Amino acid sequence: MDIFIKWTLLFVASEAILTLIQFFLRKKEFKPAVRVVLIIVKALLAIAFAVLPMAGPVQLRPVQPLMMAMYAVLLMDAFADIIYSIICAVKKSDRKFSVSKAISLVLGVLFFVYGTVNMQVVLPHYHTYSSDKLTMVHTVIFAADIHVGSAQTFETLEKEVKAMVREKPECIILGGDITDDYTTKEEMQKTFKLFGNCGVPVYYLYGNHDRQKHAEYANGTQFTADELEKTIKDCGIIVLKDEYTQLAPDLLLLGREDISEEGERAKAETLKNPSPEKYLIVADHQPFEFKENMATGMDLQLSGHTHAGQLFPLRSLYSVIGYAYGDFKEDNAIMNVSAGACGWRVPFRTEKHCYYEVVEIAPENKG
Repeated sequence: MDIFIKWTLLFVASEAILTLIQFFLRKKEFKPAVRVVLIIVKALLAIAFAVLPMAGPVQLRPVQPLMMAMYAVLLMDAFADIIYSIICAVKKSDRKFSVSKAISLVLGVLFFVYGTVNMQVVLPHYHTYSSDKLTMVHTVIFAADIHVGSAQTFETLEKEVKAMVREKPECIILGGDITDDYTTKEEMQKTFKLFGNCGVPVYYLYGNHDRQKHAEYANGTQFTADELEKTIKDCGIIVLKDEYTQLAPDLLLLGREDISEEGERAKAETLKNPSPEKYLIVADHQPFEFKENMATGMDLQLSGHTHAGQLFPLRSLYSVIGYAYGDFKEDNAIMNVSAGACGWRVPFRTEKHCYYEVVEIAPENKG
């Protein structure tokens, strides 16, 4: 419950800060043009407070939760200002600080409740792909960005794993960032024990957060990279670092090392499909080398990392500069970028839902 208490206190503190600033400005009469500029400034500040925690320097990690709370408060205050300005214009009435603030608080609380609940609900997301390389139907699950200990309760994860098993997959692929800089050693061990005991073959690839590379900006190093890998393997989970494994007679999986490991990650052209007649899934935590991975001869790439933006409207911004979420096609290859099974840093998500991907691949129906 600690994550919810801390998040609630941060939200209340952010509301108090904004209200105090507005209280001292309430007697100023702003012209309509100035008010429009203020609304735009608040919205831009909100977006900045969303971008910096998600993509800013690691040195900001101690203040990221406060930034994300300020994002929620500022964005809803901007929307409230728009709504109240329209009401005043239609009714030709003067603005009242108490009414404006009441609208802002109502929107803020609704936004807070939606985003907090949304982070705790993890849903299956179904996909079907086909190929003439396949001789039978296969179902695999891809789950990435669980970030154990950051934004979800362990009870949520337990329910999620049970739901995955009910899908009767041939395997579960853990697509990186299962742990992060805020995961304790006990949480890490419990998580991989949970997956190791699920009764389904589990494969694991690293993300950019798992090894706690920047733990000095968080709670300090809780476990070493060697301890992490030993725990994963001791739980019967297969670690893939630029390695192939055969899932079925007609199906191969290549698990990539993360691109953050520049000295360890192999070039895609050195990892060509050893059996081109077989369907090849490439699992790569970050989606940014989709075109490079095509050199392997892959048919399908499964990636995560982006959280589909996590905070509105970041998905739209990410889409402008790269692969944010959904299916992408290049020549004969498809990449699916997952929204992720959790999120980063605080229990708050206002973009797509939390998903694990249920992927069915079937022989091509030639009619």
